Amino acid sequence: MKTIQPKEIEEILLHFSSSLHHLMEEEDVVWDLVKNCIGILGFEDAVIYLVEGNYLVQKAAIGPKNPNEKEIINPLKIKIGEGITGKVASKGLPTIINDTREDSDYIPDDHFRLSEIAVPILLEGKVIGVIDSENSEANFFSQQHLQILTAVASIYSGQIARIRAEKKAKEEQQIRLELQRKSYQLQLEALSAQLSPHFVFNSLNAIQNHILSEDKRTSIRFLNIFGKLLRYFLSQLKEEFAWLGKEIQMVKWYLELQKLRYGQKITYEIKVSEGLNEENLKIPSIVVQNLIENLLEEQIQKADGEISIFVRFDLCGEFVKLQVRINDSTRAKKDRKNGNGQTVLPWNSIIDLINQVNTVDIKVETKEEPCLDKGQHCKIVNLALPIL
Repeated sequence: MKTIQPKEIEEILLHFSSSLHHLMEEEDVVWDLVKNCIGILGFEDAVIYLVEGNYLVQKAAIGPKNPNEKEIINPLKIKIGEGITGKVASKGLPTIINDTREDSDYIPDDHFRLSEIAVPILLEGKVIGVIDSENSEANFFSQQHLQILTAVASIYSGQIARIRAEKKAKEEQQIRLELQRKSYQLQLEALSAQLSPHFVFNSLNAIQNHILSEDKRTSIRFLNIFGKLLRYFLSQLKEEFAWLGKEIQMVKWYLELQKLRYGQKITYEIKVSEGLNEENLKIPSIVVQNLIENLLEEQIQKADGEISIFVRFDLCGEFVKLQVRINDSTRAKKDRKNGNGQTVLPWNSIIDLINQVNTVDIKVETKEEPCLDKGQHCKIVNLALPIL
């Protein structure tokens, strides 16, 4: 066995180090490593395993398993803790097997060989892979080989760490850009939801009709409530959260306006459970009004009878539970269109956006069942709004 001189070791490590500076992909790094093991160290074969979950998976190999460039025939997958490489990965310690015939942990790959060396690749104290080589001669690998491969593993680990850090930074940047895009989208949808042209147009049209019919009292009341709603909506456009008490008041104003518009066609009831300190609790903004408008507009243009809507607020641990019940007096197929042919913004899409952008967890449950009092069919939506 040839002894490697200190000067040679220095040149070998310098070559390993200089060959990978230009490499920007993890795949290229591991293939560069096995090529240098063959070309510089004179090994018969070289294999790089990387950790994937509870397994070591062959990612690069030069030898009989690699007839073509960057291609492995039947890549081996070894459970961590099993076999020689699996135990090296488990313990994080390098090993030399002088005669594999005397080691029960030896797992033949493409051919049975008599000696093996395996060195862990460590990153921040954690094994991320293993450098492995086998030889047809017994007692082929020396302590110098072990020292060189240990140093090489450290060099390549640093390059892999840099590549993974850059990849993670790019992924995080993409996530931030996507969240920013969704944030802008949420702001636009909030504007559309709070001040939807359909709602504003119909409200103004209703005011005009009351004025033309010389119903001064209703006109003034309608205009007064409409003005309060507009002021509240405008004040909430850039707000992520809203005071529960103000949201409840907003619901009362909104449903009162619809009552003024449609008269006996609509009945509503709002209940707030005892002990719910509505003035001191904050919940995500936009959600409540958008949900109620969606459910109401879904029914209002196609109903062939009275529409009743029930809204209830309860305290449930760290959440405000909102339940909205509305009777479906037609059981007709829902088409998401209102009477003017305009699409009502889907409330569940807005909730999905809020959960992603504001990193909250609004829980949603929807169901349909017979109504309690009129024998009709009811649509029920339960929201758990986190207290913020």
